[in-house]
Amino acid sequence: MPDLTRVSGYTHLTDADLVPPPSDGIFFEPADTETGAWVGHDLVTPGCGVLDLGSGSGAAAAAMSRSGAGHVHGIDASADSVAWANKHHAVERPGARVTFARADFSLPDSRGLLATAPQPPPRPLVVTSNPPYVPMAEDAEDKRSITAGPDGLRWVPAIIAHARALRCDLGLTIGSYSSPATAVNLLRDAGYRIRTVTLCPLELGDFTVRHMERTTTLEERGEAVLWRRADERPAYFVTGLACHWTGSGRARTTGAPDELTGTGLMDLLRTAAGSATTRLETLDGAGADLWPGSVRVVDLPPADHRNHW
Repeated sequence: MPDLTRVSGYTHLTDADLVPPPSDGIFFEPADTETGAWVGHDLVTPGCGVLDLGSGSGAAAAAMSRSGAGHVHGIDASADSVAWANKHHAVERPGARVTFARADFSLPDSRGLLATAPQPPPRPLVVTSNPPYVPMAEDAEDKRSITAGPDGLRWVPAIIAHARALRCDLGLTIGSYSSPATAVNLLRDAGYRIRTVTLCPLELGDFTVRHMERTTTLEERGEAVLWRRADERPAYFVTGLACHWTGSGRARTTGAPDELTGTGLMDLLRTAAGSATTRLETLDGAGADLWPGSVRVVDLPPADHRNHW
């Protein structure tokens, strides 16, 4: 069976991180952010640099600094998000700093993104991103911090391209309804191998439930996984992927037994979706034929407040 661990409660976000921003225009989803912080934690080494693309409220960046990164630089296209992050999460202390800047990471200039930092982040460098991932055929103007095109992966190719151009490991967080197998294939094509998967069950929000057309289509095609239980609101799994760069493309990733494929991730998610509780107990009996790597289940209490949900 996979190397399975469970975490109950918040580990990386502090009480201050759980205070919601005053503006609905700033993304705030504690379970999603905690998952992203775990993905960063899996890749951070003492004193390393982190480039966090789509840093939102800044809470995940601050958490990665507390995990040991020497300099975490967050980038977001929202002026409100950057202002909040600078006010509440930008810190400078001996051996560590957290900074933020406004920039568009969908543009291809990776070195330009690094140049928005007050000083170059140290090496080794890690790229992390918890981008918008709700599948929608068209953008909702007031929901740009969560919507991401018909397959929920609009921003993923750019994120992977930046990480590969900077020759570094990548932490990516998506939803189980955001074409997970396609995301894995994009990672493998770029030379990334997934070492740890973090799953956090989370109910769909009101906005997503009202705009289920694309999600339902993906589910019917077998390209998305929802967690459906009797008398419960549909849920999904926030899916964090901690990825190591092999230094090349697919030629170096051959589908070896220790490599997670798109099919393997979908099987893992479908196994989790057979659970009755947020512990995702069906993973206890999962065979190593799914994937013998590391899986973490993050089981969190419902948040009192969620922006853009």
